[in-house]
Amino acid sequence: MWSLGFGLSMLALGVPVAVCIGVAATIALASTGTPLLIIPQQLFSNLNNFSLLAIPFFMLTGAIMDSGGVSKRIIEFSQALVGFMRGGIGQVTIVASMFFADLSGSATADTAAIGSVMIPGMVKKGYSAPFAVALQSAAGSLGLLSPVSMSMLVYAYTANVSVGTMFIAGIIPMLLVVISFMVVNYVVAVRRNYTAVVPFSGKLLWITFKQAFLALLTPLIILGGILGGIFTPVEAGVVAAVYVTVVSRFVFKSLDLSHFKEILTKTAVNTTRVSFLLGLAFVLGRYMIEAQIPARVANNFLLLTTSAVVLLILINLFLVATHTVLETISSIVVVIPVFMPLVAKMGIDPIVFGVIVLINSAIGINMPPIGFCLFTAASIGGVSVEKATKAIMPFILALLLDLALIIAFPQIPRFLPDLLGMK
Repeated sequence: MWSLGFGLSMLALGVPVAVCIGVAATIALASTGTPLLIIPQQLFSNLNNFSLLAIPFFMLTGAIMDSGGVSKRIIEFSQALVGFMRGGIGQVTIVASMFFADLSGSATADTAAIGSVMIPGMVKKGYSAPFAVALQSAAGSLGLLSPVSMSMLVYAYTANVSVGTMFIAGIIPMLLVVISFMVVNYVVAVRRNYTAVVPFSGKLLWITFKQAFLALLTPLIILGGILGGIFTPVEAGVVAAVYVTVVSRFVFKSLDLSHFKEILTKTAVNTTRVSFLLGLAFVLGRYMIEAQIPARVANNFLLLTTSAVVLLILINLFLVATHTVLETISSIVVVIPVFMPLVAKMGIDPIVFGVIVLINSAIGINMPPIGFCLFTAASIGGVSVEKATKAIMPFILALLLDLALIIAFPQIPRFLPDLLGMK
């Protein structure tokens, strides 16, 4: 147990999460007399899995989209779609963030990529800097629920559920969160007299839609291919990477060969970060299974209550605290193996639980004291965390209401998978 305390102490000192997990796992296994040679063996053997090849290809797709002019077209289409509403540029930020799936495996990276453009834009349109930061921070977490989200892919692998089902289950909850964020932005815009960006124009909407159409097809190609049985998630990543390369290079003509050094470097760094984390988490998972930690956690929770709703509330309180100090993928690989036996005992659908975990993560990474998205957006906007925290509270409340709806009505995330006959 003290190995966990040592790992948490290192985390508090700013040591990378993967290193903290690796050190905790090493100390824990050494204390049981397990030969330490098992650590590199387990690390590499667990990563030697065909399904995990989807990670670098999805990340490559995201890097190409970022460098190939796709982002600009999606933002222009979003502006034509919702820019006519009160607080139009805020609505554009929310909708554009929805389209940017969590392909980098980091909501913080997505927040930085979009926020560097949209936060100054919102301030120029009259938004207060703290609210612009809060809105971008909240919107940056939308990618977690977007189909083809890297966090969803990692959850599906860790929880041993279908990747395709997980992608489809996130669609309606994502739209629910988008609508709740747009309502918050609209109410604030009315109170503070924030105006629209552009008047509605059917012609402009059609033009920007045509320009963004090929970019918007990317997630549809991935989902359609997986659901239609045409290709596996790994093959979907390859097809998506080739598709966005061809479109960006020969249709948009915004991708040069000189861009590929940066694209491949970014992909390699992000893939290494996630893979190293996953490998060490599997090693820690081996120790937890040997020590029967998941079973003991489940039994301790069941001693408190046998109500599935109360247990879910307790789990969510724990997860919010975890997500405040760990990014989504880190928390998934550490926490999910512990709670899956308890989830199974409660009879909770693991797909529904995955959606709950991702909404919960959206809350945690936007909460002080260490909410990653909040800190990133605040640094971009030059706003103190205290002011950003006060401004983001309406969005946190919206996320809590969305989470309560999912817990109360698990049919919401299950609707599309059940309609399509998916397990």
